[in-house]
Amino acid sequence: MDSNEFNRIKQEVLERPICYREVEAKEIVALGENHYTVGSATLEVSPIIADEIDRFAGIKTGQSRTALDSYGEHGLTSLRNFFGQAEVKNSKRLILAADTRTRQIVDAIPIKEKMITPDVFFDFAEMFMDKNDYLPERVEHTHSLKKGVSIVMRPVHEQIMEYAPGDEFIANGLYLTWNPGEINLGNYYERLVCSNGATQISHHAITRAYSPEAMELGRLLDVTFDSKPLKQNMEKMLSSAKLAMRTTASVRELGVAVKLLNEHGLPHEDANQIIPYETTKELYEQAGYPTDTANMAQAKSEMTIWELFNMLTFFATHNQLWSEQDIRRTSLMEASIVLLMRERDIKEYYNIF
Repeated sequence: MDSNEFNRIKQEVLERPICYREVEAKEIVALGENHYTVGSATLEVSPIIADEIDRFAGIKTGQSRTALDSYGEHGLTSLRNFFGQAEVKNSKRLILAADTRTRQIVDAIPIKEKMITPDVFFDFAEMFMDKNDYLPERVEHTHSLKKGVSIVMRPVHEQIMEYAPGDEFIANGLYLTWNPGEINLGNYYERLVCSNGATQISHHAITRAYSPEAMELGRLLDVTFDSKPLKQNMEKMLSSAKLAMRTTASVRELGVAVKLLNEHGLPHEDANQIIPYETTKELYEQAGYPTDTANMAQAKSEMTIWELFNMLTFFATHNQLWSEQDIRRTSLMEASIVLLMRERDIKEYYNIF
């Protein structure tokens, strides 16, 4: 990507219309299961947005479901208003963003400190790239304020490492993502994944800034590829990758991968065409095994964690459903890295026999 293309996309993002309101928790008054008042406005929101507002107020999914099942809509309304008037932990303010055409609420974004505007983000990104000798590789975004923008940066001086013999990858790629609540700095790994020359890029978040204040952004500016957090992340990534190559994925972990695809907009049936979760689970059921979550965490699938990870990241990189600039690619790859680095359901043991 040259500077002209980068600046064109930057202007496109900065000039798009945004309809939002920044509110405190106590300003949001529940009227029913999916109805609220915010100031003088009465809003009907989707269940997904209602869940986001619940989390912002400190209500867990199980609590709201229990209140609704036990005491009906009145009980749920009372619970929400009780929490809404109490002190909010972890999030001070919330941005409610609406579709500019329908005026329907489409995003609810917690603000931990101060809102960060997109122009501040782009100014910071350009400063970061100049300081650390990086160039913009691509800019990913959608019309979702919550999904925000991601700038993938390619190092001028690439460093090459190995997962395993013959499996090389660029190790010092970095990226920045933004939404109004935070700027996220992370690193990515780009490697050859098949004989036809296709590449795979996997993202892993490192640190975040929650305010446009100079001190907060300066802290992010000082986190370069040579810094301790990124080196530790690289070591953990390599260790997790090697373990994943020799560890069998559980059926539960296949289900987690399918859920990640669902959360990124892929229908359940299509997700199971990529990850054979339902098919594998059905085989255990036909053999007489219980298929609850605990038992499926002990049931082996027919693939390794590494193969499962590659299926997810290959889809994120190569699917034809999303545009090249769709930020869901980065989001899914980041979620795949988190899955890769989790503690495994099925343990691999040393065995001298």
